[in-house]
Amino acid sequence: MDLKKAKDLWYGSMKVIRENQHPNGGFYASPPGTRYPFIYTRDHSVIILGALAANMIDEAERALRFMLPIQKPSGEYSQRYDVEGNDASYKDLQIDGNGLILYATGKYFQLTRDEDLCREYWWAIKKAVEFILSHKNNEIDLIHTINSIHEFPAFEHGFEIYANSACCAGIFEAVKIGEAIGEDVSGWKEEAEKVKASIFHRLYSPRLRTFIKTIRVRDRHSEPLGYDPFASTVTDPDVVEYAPAYFGLIPDDDIKILNTVKRLHDNLWDEELDGLNRYPESWNRNNGGYGPWLHFTCQLAKHYCEVGKDDIAEMYLGWCVDMAHDYQFPEHISTIERFEEWLESYQNAKILQDSKLVMIERIKSHPKWKDGLAYVTSPLIWPHAEYLRAYKSYSMYFL
Repeated sequence: MDLKKAKDLWYGSMKVIRENQHPNGGFYASPPGTRYPFIYTRDHSVIILGALAANMIDEAERALRFMLPIQKPSGEYSQRYDVEGNDASYKDLQIDGNGLILYATGKYFQLTRDEDLCREYWWAIKKAVEFILSHKNNEIDLIHTINSIHEFPAFEHGFEIYANSACCAGIFEAVKIGEAIGEDVSGWKEEAEKVKASIFHRLYSPRLRTFIKTIRVRDRHSEPLGYDPFASTVTDPDVVEYAPAYFGLIPDDDIKILNTVKRLHDNLWDEELDGLNRYPESWNRNNGGYGPWLHFTCQLAKHYCEVGKDDIAEMYLGWCVDMAHDYQFPEHISTIERFEEWLESYQNAKILQDSKLVMIERIKSHPKWKDGLAYVTSPLIWPHAEYLRAYKSYSMYFL
């Protein structure tokens, strides 16, 4: 790995994050004029985690002050907002957003002990937790999900592992905050423990010896679940099966996580381009062409740092360093051939949305197109945040 470029990317990623924070405090998912010029709750929360890794405390505080008070009256955080904090969503409930903002708030509090902010927004924290728990199925003790991180209900409608891990960890962080400021949160802690136990029991396959993606169930009120005609499981490898460790519910060196990560590497490492794909190509939802994702590759780079595997950590992180163009990361990378295959299939099926035309034009005009690569949505701010977290771990353990 080019260590100088890796260190320069650390500062470059901080710069990208700063430049894409609106004065109101919201982090754009991608800059104005690109594909995602909104503040997405999920991206925004992860960017806060990246900012904290780089000790960008002021930026993190401003980001929390933007997001915490703009939940719906129900306590739900929307898919995305405009810079004024107005709901700009176009997809159904994504409950992992509630968990993520709680988790980011907890990590901010852990680093700063800022009781004033937490007291000021305790009302929002409380409503966010209660909204999550209102979607918990008491038969199975898991949080019902419509969309999760991939925004793909076909594989995420039911009890999905990323959303459940994010929500469970978020509640635990809210409990820590509540205990610190003198609030009674014993009931929340009990409920979070139930969800955690159910993740380890129901979203883990003893046969595969790995975590699984989803238990499909149409309605959270289905009882008994086995009689829901929609009920099934998704056991294909998906990068978010690492989520229990990503959110600190289980140590990285636990055998369940080690086996899960091995399966992810064996099945999702791209044989042509290197880097980590997010799920199997056969799922056939590959906007811009199937290929590896920078932020997921960074997540597992951090895992390999945590378990002391410096050679694999360097392979993962070094690939991200190599793929950065002008010290910026795209969302994901594909080949021109895969891009054209995706484009043709969407055009023939008449499902190519107008919103993707800007993305297509930017892919073809990106300098890496001349090298035979499709850089999809560049820069995306999320992978810069994950890079800050991964590089910090790499430098702590191996430099």
